[in-house]
Amino acid sequence: MTDYSQFEANTKSGIHADAKRIRKQDELIGKVLKQRNSSIWSFVISLVLAVGISIVLKSVIPAIVFGLAALFFLWRFWGTGVSDDYMREVYEEGLLVPGMVVNTQPLTVLAIANMVAHDGVPVVNACYHLVVTELDGAKKELYEKIPCSCFFCYEAGSYHSNFDPHPLYWGTDNQQEIEAALRQVEEDNKQNSQDEWEVLKRIAKQFPTLANGEMILLDENYAPFGRKKYFESRYKPLNLDTKQEDYRNILQGKPENAPEEYKRNTETDTEYEREEGKIPLLVQEIPGKDVYNRMIALACRFGVYKYISSHCELGHFENSEHPGLFTYIGDPVDFLKEFHDSGIALSEGEYPLIYEKCLITTKGCYCEDKKLQPWDQVEFSIRLTVLNGMQLFMNETKVAEFQAQFEDADYVETLPGQEQEMETHKEAVRIIEFLRELKNLS
Repeated sequence: MTDYSQFEANTKSGIHADAKRIRKQDELIGKVLKQRNSSIWSFVISLVLAVGISIVLKSVIPAIVFGLAALFFLWRFWGTGVSDDYMREVYEEGLLVPGMVVNTQPLTVLAIANMVAHDGVPVVNACYHLVVTELDGAKKELYEKIPCSCFFCYEAGSYHSNFDPHPLYWGTDNQQEIEAALRQVEEDNKQNSQDEWEVLKRIAKQFPTLANGEMILLDENYAPFGRKKYFESRYKPLNLDTKQEDYRNILQGKPENAPEEYKRNTETDTEYEREEGKIPLLVQEIPGKDVYNRMIALACRFGVYKYISSHCELGHFENSEHPGLFTYIGDPVDFLKEFHDSGIALSEGEYPLIYEKCLITTKGCYCEDKKLQPWDQVEFSIRLTVLNGMQLFMNETKVAEFQAQFEDADYVETLPGQEQEMETHKEAVRIIEFLRELKNLS
């Protein structure tokens, strides 16, 4: 059995675990024990076949094949051994975390744990969906609080890759110890920025189709950003679709009830950054100068200026990969030429902003039919590619493709695959938010 215990839990359950009860009740460890039993029977059968073939049929090659199979099952048998000490350690030395019954048919526990392995990085939490057969001693009622103990699997980087929640009811029948552990969970929950019991309820409602062993990854604001199966190294990105408005503000760390000074508007940002000299505003007098400067300020506020200032050598998107979006700010001469050649006629006071397979202006978007789609009819989404690429879609039509432009590309390259994906995901979210705000430039 893989040892996930190489960490020191900040808060432990405090229970005295019963190894006999664990062998009988723990359904996660039970899977390992069943595999162990099947391995020994497979070993015996393979060994008998190897000996029988060699004696009766006097055939060497088949005998060797079954002999090797017997050795494999013997190795797997010893490798999946679970000692009483290890089983008790899971419950006594693991991290104490909140769990909650989120479904009664089938009986399902959703548990949440902090996945940070090393200090100094943004918090990532994960919710683990555990379908169980029995929780002896629990009421098994909807939204019943179930304290769990967990060990983590660590592969590389700043975060654990996954965790196993073990409900304390599997480890002891001592109700007083379980109640004491629950009080400790309640006390720890007071230190969180959000009530994690409510987070569990919200995630269960938002993702009703989670399978057993699936995990939802949450950012530091408890906004879901990824979905993965327990054994997978990569995750499916979430919140790259404009339809998920419930998490639009929280993804940027700007909840609706944030202080006013935390939600500075574009004009304030522009004035502040102009004084600090941080925004490369346009100084030449050109038509739409104020609009383009507000676009630049907006891009700087969302940290995506590099995407609108990157030069696209091949012009607008033509099934080619670009370092960014094609804009006047990136290349005024080529941009205006491409726009002029498009034959699209803009209305008075309307300015072109981005031109790929569609033209984005201050009034909306023009696609191949050259008809204006107003902003209230436009939805942007992004899909990530395997090699840190981004495909931009407008109303489900692909309009651009480009690589993520990290501030510290060399550092990102050293990160494990999932953390690289997380960085690309953050970039994509910032681009989506920037594109949504373009409608406010007119």
